[in-house]
Amino acid sequence: MSLLSNALARERNNFDLVRLLAASAVVYGHSFVLQQPDGHTDLATALLGFDYSGSLGVFAFFLLSGMLVTASFDRQRSPMRFLALRASRIWPAVAGGALFVMFVLGPLFTTLPLHRYFASPMTWGNLDTFSTIVLGKRIQVPGVFEHNRFTSICEPLWTLPIEVRYYFVVLVTGMLGLLRTRRGMCVAVLIGMIPFLVHPHVAPHFYVSLRNLADKPGGYAFFPEPVFMAGMLLYAWRERVDINGWGAAALCAVYLGLRGTPLAQPVFYLAFAYGVLWFGTTPLLHRFAPRNDYSFGIYIYGFPIQQSVAHLAPSLDHLSALLIAAPVIYACAWLSWHGVERPAIRWTRKRLARARDAARADGTPMPEAAAR
Repeated sequence: MSLLSNALARERNNFDLVRLLAASAVVYGHSFVLQQPDGHTDLATALLGFDYSGSLGVFAFFLLSGMLVTASFDRQRSPMRFLALRASRIWPAVAGGALFVMFVLGPLFTTLPLHRYFASPMTWGNLDTFSTIVLGKRIQVPGVFEHNRFTSICEPLWTLPIEVRYYFVVLVTGMLGLLRTRRGMCVAVLIGMIPFLVHPHVAPHFYVSLRNLADKPGGYAFFPEPVFMAGMLLYAWRERVDINGWGAAALCAVYLGLRGTPLAQPVFYLAFAYGVLWFGTTPLLHRFAPRNDYSFGIYIYGFPIQQSVAHLAPSLDHLSALLIAAPVIYACAWLSWHGVERPAIRWTRKRLARARDAARADGTPMPEAAAR
């Protein structure tokens, strides 16, 4: 028996490998979206008929995030420590991506004279990365990619506000003590359904409406939010969730047997989630797990680099465009991790450790879990 609880320690899982493949799936899926149609179809779309590689990569991210972010709060038991670690994981990388767009891609591809480009409020508005991460404001620079099939520059970042929203669900429910028991976790997930089902509107005046569940994100057959909450429940039942290859194979067989029926789609997502867990926990693949997490950098830089290729060669077939863009994307992700993300995470952890040590020296009581 291989319990999920035994695989949550970093040295015992392949979750960084799953994230790397998920980010690569997003890049692969976008190659069909950004280049002109060449008669080929995304592999996942061809096999399933109801979803595509990019959305499956996002679902893998959200499943692991729901599980691991909940585990992070459970370890910390400190709201400020939890928030600091979450902010250090997201904000520096997004800020680096915004600066890359503003000062590299913008000047290279804008149709405006440089003095007008740098005088535009739109250019400098991208320094407000808080609005990008929390409110979903798009990164935009004037005169760039206006004639591409899609004019957006960092489209995948639309998922960040959803992710951050559920960080706060974990934070609030954790502070209420709901993450300590399985029954409490069920209540936490019910609370998490509120931001999923209720949609607040600010302009032209404030009002609240219920979400239209038929209106799914573009290209998606399902929603990311329930996948995050499924990850929370997996963490709650980690001592009872048995992960093995036979179970994954059986669920795949059930899906194949139900193809063409109304049950096929929900069974597929169940099989997909279980397959992600098996892939992320099987010792067979542990040797291939990377020591560094380049996935977020791939996620951030993939779309703008692919947009650049589409701008320069709009008629290029999707595979050739992907092969040209991939080395640049992975190089940017490498620089982002080693130059921005990992230093920010390490700096935050050191500051938190100093604050913890100072509190101990002053005799301030510390939660046992926060000292880990």
